[in-house]
Amino acid sequence: MIPLLLILAAANVPPCPTAEDAPDVAALVKRTEQLLDGKSSTATMSMQIKTPSWSRKLKLQIWSTGKKYALIKILEGGPREVGMMTLKREDQLWNYLPQAGRVMKLPSGMMGDSWLGSDFTNDDLVKGSSLTDDFTSAVNGTVEQDGRKAWQITLTPKPNAVVVWGKIEMVVDRQTCVPLMERFYDEEGKPARKLTFADIKKVGWRDFPSKLTVQPAEAGRETTLVYEQVAFDEDIPEDTYSLHRLQKGR
Repeated sequence: MIPLLLILAAANVPPCPTAEDAPDVAALVKRTEQLLDGKSSTATMSMQIKTPSWSRKLKLQIWSTGKKYALIKILEGGPREVGMMTLKREDQLWNYLPQAGRVMKLPSGMMGDSWLGSDFTNDDLVKGSSLTDDFTSAVNGTVEQDGRKAWQITLTPKPNAVVVWGKIEMVVDRQTCVPLMERFYDEEGKPARKLTFADIKKVGWRDFPSKLTVQPAEAGRETTLVYEQVAFDEDIPEDTYSLHRLQKGR
């Protein structure tokens, strides 16, 4: 068996600084992003949206390569949703609408808008912003979260970063370096939503949270993503993210 440290070194992933009360926070945040994203990933997941007046369940298939390319396809859901796709290429975003048989480009100002009425934004689903590149981070001490010892981290946008949040607070497990919770604030400093990570499972070298739940400030709303299958660092054909393929609905 190849030692874990050699696997992490080959993947350019720093080891988890478990014993440090004040770790290199930039390296720690980068590690959490590498853990969640990888160089590339494919996944099948279910999404449950709950509101005070209605609920909806979707099944999604997702391909992504780094932060620049991502494709989401709806496999199961209502008749209007099945077959719908969202494509990200660089800083551009498109939706394929199967009922109309056409592609619609989304303006950059819609990255912070809800994706299909869920509590995830377009930016969340296509991984548009980077905690490492777009935010400055600082460790504010240690806390206990769900029985785990954790670091408490504050992230503030860099001056020229194009992001939708005024501040993010993150809680990261000291044993695994897995994020346990993220709290998002708007540009006025008001709490906007909370994202929790749960059901941590082994995926290769990763301790990976297979369940993500978003709770916005609005009472009675909640969106949950559950990974049914996920794989990292596999070869994904370049034409997966082709606008030509999207226009043909495949």
